[in-house]
Amino acid sequence: MQIVQWSVLGELCLTGAAAAPLAGAAASVVGRGERGHRAAARLGWISALLAGTAVVVVALQGPFVAAVDGGHGQVVVGLWANQLTVTLVLLVCVVGAVVQSFSLRYLEGDRTGRRFLAAAGVVVAAMAVVCASATATVLVGAWVVAGAAFVVALGCRPDLPGVRAAARRTVRMFAVGDLAVVVALALVWLRAGNVDLASPDALRLAAAHLGGLATPVALLVAVAVLTRSAQGPLGRWLPGTVSAPTPTSALLHAGVVNGGGVLLVRLGVLTGGSMLAMAAVFTVAAVTAAVATQAMVRKADVKGALVLSTMGQMGFMVAECTVGAYLAAVVHLIGHALYKATLFFGSGAQVPRTGEAPVVPSAVMPRAARVAVSAAAAAATVAVVAAFPQVLADRGAVVLLVFAAGTAASASWSWWGRAPASTRGALVWATALLGAGAAYGLVLAGLGRWIGPSLPAVGVGVLSPWWLAALAGSGLATAAVTRLPSVHRRLVAVLVDATSPRPAAAFVRAGGGAGRAVRAEGGAHAPALEGAWEESAA
Repeated sequence: MQIVQWSVLGELCLTGAAAAPLAGAAASVVGRGERGHRAAARLGWISALLAGTAVVVVALQGPFVAAVDGGHGQVVVGLWANQLTVTLVLLVCVVGAVVQSFSLRYLEGDRTGRRFLAAAGVVVAAMAVVCASATATVLVGAWVVAGAAFVVALGCRPDLPGVRAAARRTVRMFAVGDLAVVVALALVWLRAGNVDLASPDALRLAAAHLGGLATPVALLVAVAVLTRSAQGPLGRWLPGTVSAPTPTSALLHAGVVNGGGVLLVRLGVLTGGSMLAMAAVFTVAAVTAAVATQAMVRKADVKGALVLSTMGQMGFMVAECTVGAYLAAVVHLIGHALYKATLFFGSGAQVPRTGEAPVVPSAVMPRAARVAVSAAAAAATVAVVAAFPQVLADRGAVVLLVFAAGTAASASWSWWGRAPASTRGALVWATALLGAGAAYGLVLAGLGRWIGPSLPAVGVGVLSPWWLAALAGSGLATAAVTRLPSVHRRLVAVLVDATSPRPAAAFVRAGGGAGRAVRAEGGAHAPALEGAWEESAA
């Protein structure tokens, strides 16, 4: 009897977590002004609370399905709750609630606030369904709805320079990716019917029934993943979105672009069987990560640099999926969503005020200190492996360890440039890395135990993890080459120009009693101007 009660509670909470943002969207439309906006934000937090309760139910009881069954016990429509899906749903709902709460003040008095909050509620609900759908049909349907709703959110301020062009470009690119995944679903449907995603056996049987269509289906899914994650030529829509208001950018970079990783993880059994598809995805993602990372550090505007950072991070995350490091991809996805939302919310504060000098690194860490910090990072990695040898059994855990060690060393060097200290300070920092490594090992072991059982099995077509080592090596080599004076003069300008949105027309924005005209020579300047306007308005 107790198990039945927990099941009912879990089903209600999971369904409510996906339905509450839709109720918030309706409240923002039919509500009166600020009251409707606040109701939408409250429902967003209720959605996050329900998702958190669903996580607790899964932890206490185990996986469950909230579904409508057809004939012979086959699931027609429903949501599947296991450790992976409820964690992703919780992430989506929390990010959505934070974005909507931030929008209350940001869009106060804005006539487009109602439209944005309604579109944002639909995006959050659709992405929650993508994360937890019990059937392939529901997943693909929610995927298309999420993309369409985001385009509506993107176009809420057509008066801003570059927004109309960015919306049109996004529609075209999303149409390509959505058509690809719909065709892939149709092929799967013809061979295996409506696949039950709650059953790993059903996914494996569907992959087996595809036969010669397995590779085309994997390639079509790859197109959808690369488009939504803004990779390669299919990602040219993302730089133009910097012209949109900050809440739209936060919703996009913390939730929508992560959909590519979610799709690869959830359909890992279907996509992981084709080495051709995995190699193609890895190649595009690796090139995107290398180019975006080099252009990011040379980007003049704040939001433009964050956009390129997202493209690079998504490239690395997608590459993790292609080598079967699903645990690393999920942890990377969660960390990126929370971190990037925070950065976009604070992007206006990064624009220097009039007469204020920008912060520039003033010192370089001595070679001895660099060696000490790097050795400490390596020692911390070895200590984690020694304390938790089971980490080596998972590709994703190994990738996470190496990535964390490299990030810690890089952060130490950057910290030194902004706040130079003595060699003794570097040793203190190195010692702290050892302690942080032990804590990280505990967290990693806990995440692996929690999410690991619900991750897809590594398919026969996934690549070797050494491909990630090649990606890291090529990135370091590219960084070294771009420092050469002759290459720097010719290549860097080309990279920055290629990753910039198209020029926008002049625009006028009034602030205070007297209006002021601001001319943007190109769309890349709009984010910095918008951030400066935000600060003056605040």
